[in-house]
Amino acid sequence: MPIVRSLVENDRVNAALAWLIVSAIVVAAAATAWQESLLWASLGASIVVLALVPPIVRRDPSSVPPWEVLLIAAVPIWVRLYGTLPIAGFLTVAAIALLVTAEIDAFTPIRMSPRFVVAFVVLATMAVAGLWTIGQWVSDVVFATSFLTTKNELMWDLVYATAFGGLAGVLFVVYFYRHDTAGGEHHSQLGDSS
Repeated sequence: MPIVRSLVENDRVNAALAWLIVSAIVVAAAATAWQESLLWASLGASIVVLALVPPIVRRDPSSVPPWEVLLIAAVPIWVRLYGTLPIAGFLTVAAIALLVTAEIDAFTPIRMSPRFVVAFVVLATMAVAGLWTIGQWVSDVVFATSFLTTKNELMWDLVYATAFGGLAGVLFVVYFYRHDTAGGEHHSQLGDSS
């Protein structure tokens, strides 16, 4: 997806919007930590760290992920501040997988085909959801918490994680395909390295 690289390398508008969104995520993570929701504060901090990696490594503040990807990652963090949305955690995990995918494609020599992008985001989201489930089970056994209440709820959580991972992967491919064709550089595959 060479279009990803062209969208993020020297685009001042993208950089300005991305830094504004990163600042908003920092505020949301701090407010979430103030509410003593350390998990959500950690998720917000993870998004900020992922957004800071390219500009720090490249020593260029304009080398940031696309602002749209950061916005998708920010929405569940902000939603969590004002109420509970049962699926917000899975949205955040899928957004983090999407952010990692966008950064790998834009800032490394690795090129991914559209099908691989979708599969990668889905599998990454499912893997994190699986680890999260194991963590909840350990907490329930060791600390007598009650995170896992029913098997039915657990299965639906995993289904939601898979669905949001697939949605995030498809959005990634559709978004960058749209930018690719709008720029007049239509490629038969988004993963073409030419």
